[in-house]
Amino acid sequence: MLELLSIKNVALIKDLTIEFGKGFNVLMGETGAGKSIIFDSLNFVLGAKVDKSLLRTGESQMKVDAVFSSLNTQTKDFLIDHGLLEEDEECQQLLLSRVFNADGKSTIRINGQLSTSSILKSLGESLVDSYSQHENVTLLKSKNHLAMLDKFGGEKLLEIKNKLFDSYQVLNDLKKKIDALGGDTFERERTKSLLEYQIREIEDAELKSGEDEELKEKLHLMNSAEKINEGISASERLLEENTSSVLDSLQEVESILSSLNTFSKIEECKNRLTSVRYEIEDISETLKDIQNEMSFDEREYEALDRRYDNIKLLTKKYGGSIEKVLEYFNEIKSKYNDLADADYLIEKLEREKSVIEKQLESLANELSAKRKATAKEIEDKIVSELKQLGMKSIVFKVNFEKLSSITSNGYDDVEFVFSANKGQEVKALAKTASGGELSRFMLALKNIFAEIGNTGTLVFDEIDTGISGETGNVVGQKINNLTSFAQVICVTHLPQVASFGDNFFFVSKAEDVNSTYTQIKELSSDEINYQIARMIGGDNVSELALKHAKEMRAKAGK
Repeated sequence: MLELLSIKNVALIKDLTIEFGKGFNVLMGETGAGKSIIFDSLNFVLGAKVDKSLLRTGESQMKVDAVFSSLNTQTKDFLIDHGLLEEDEECQQLLLSRVFNADGKSTIRINGQLSTSSILKSLGESLVDSYSQHENVTLLKSKNHLAMLDKFGGEKLLEIKNKLFDSYQVLNDLKKKIDALGGDTFERERTKSLLEYQIREIEDAELKSGEDEELKEKLHLMNSAEKINEGISASERLLEENTSSVLDSLQEVESILSSLNTFSKIEECKNRLTSVRYEIEDISETLKDIQNEMSFDEREYEALDRRYDNIKLLTKKYGGSIEKVLEYFNEIKSKYNDLADADYLIEKLEREKSVIEKQLESLANELSAKRKATAKEIEDKIVSELKQLGMKSIVFKVNFEKLSSITSNGYDDVEFVFSANKGQEVKALAKTASGGELSRFMLALKNIFAEIGNTGTLVFDEIDTGISGETGNVVGQKINNLTSFAQVICVTHLPQVASFGDNFFFVSKAEDVNSTYTQIKELSSDEINYQIARMIGGDNVSELALKHAKEMRAKAGK
C-alpha cells in the first residue's frame, strides 16, 4: 500500500506531500490542475523512463519519495534476491527515492541503498498496477494477450509452462550436441580429416612448455658469439697485463695489515682486500671458462633456427603460445575421439531427442488445453463484467491459432476479439473498440485479475472516460470492489464514481508573484459533498445538487 508520496519540482508541483489511506482514494479537481502530474511523479519514483520536460521551470533538480507498507511476499522476495533485505529482516515499510538533475544525472535509493532504474522498475511492478489511457496501446497489441491469459491461469498453468520451458532447453542442448558432432556423415569425415592433420602436426612437433624462450635465448647467444669472444679476449689481456702486479701489491698490503690486526677497523680492511683479490682471480677464471664454452656451429645454429621458426608457425596457427597450442591439442584430440564414436553418440542423442520431443509435445498439448479452459473462464467473466458495465450485447472471445512448431512458450498464438453490438462480427480489439469501450474492458480485466494479482496498489487515471449515467455507478462499484484486494487511487470526473470513495483529495492550481503551482487538500465530509455536487451541477452549487451528492454517497455506502 502506498502510504505517502512526496513530490518536489515536478512540472507545476513545487513541493507536495500526499498521505494516502486504505480503500478507495479519489483525486478530484479541474482539468489541468495537476492530477496527472501526481501519477507521472509516482511512475517516475517507480522506475519509469525520465521525461526531462517534467523538471519544473527554473529548478535544477526534481525529487520524488514514496513510502509503501504491508508489503506482499513477491516484493519481499525481490528485495532479498537483490540484496536489499536480509532473509530474517523485518520490513514494515519500503522507502523509494529518486532524484533527477538538470544535467541528466539521477540517483535512486531503495531503503537508503543506491540502486539502478532497471531494479527500481522491476520492484515497482510488484508494488503498483497502473492504468491510464496509454495502457490501451498495450491492450490492443495481440502479442500481449497470451501473457495476460497465462497470468490468469495461475500456479497450475505456470507449472506446466515451466516444465515445457525446461524441456525445450534440454531439446535445444541435444540439438547443439548433435550439431557439434559434425552434422551429416560427409561433414563429420571432412572434420575428422582436418583434426587428424592438426593432431599429427602438433604431435610431430613434440612441443615442450617454455621451449620457445629457451631457443630464443640460445639463438641470441650464438648470434652474439663473435662479439662476446672479442670482448672476453680484450678483458683477459687487460687482466693478464695488470692483474699480476696488482695481486702482488694486494697480497703485500694484506701482510702489512695482518701485523696490525689488533685494531678491528684495520682487520676489516684486510678482509675486504682479501675478498677483492679472490674476486678478481675468480672473474679471470670465469671469463676463460665462458670463452672455452663459446663456439659457433653453423649446422647447429640452422637446426635451432628451423625449430624456432616451426614453433612460431604453430603458435601463430593454434593459439599464440606453446601452452595455448598444447591446450588446443587436448581439445581437438577429445573432439576427434568424439567424432570417431560419432555414429554411436548421435544415435544415442537422437534417441534422447525423440523422448524429449514427445515429452515437449505432450506438455504443449497439456498447456494448450489448460489455456483453453482458462480462456473459457476469462470469456465468461469478461462478458459478465462488461454486461454489468452497460455493454449488454457484448461478445468476447479468445481466439487460438496453432503455430507451425513448438516454441519455449508452447504452440499457441492468442488474440482477444470482441463485438460490442448485436449482429456485429467479432474483430480484433484494435479494429473495433472505442475509447470508452476500452476503458470498460480494462476495468473488467482489472476486476477479474485482482484476486490473482500481487500488487498492493491499483492506480486509475480517468478510467471512466466515455462513460456516464447508470454505467458510472457500476464503474464506481467495480472500482470499489477492488479494495477488497488492494488499495485504489483514482482520478475521476464522474460523481457516480467519486461517491464510492473512502478518502478524497482536491487538486487545484494557485499562483504567487512569480509562478503557478499545484496544491492538494484532503477533504472533509462536507467538502466532499460540495465537490461531488460541483461535478453534478457545475460551479454554481445548488441545495438540490448538494442533496443529490449526499444521497449518492449514502447509496454508495450501502
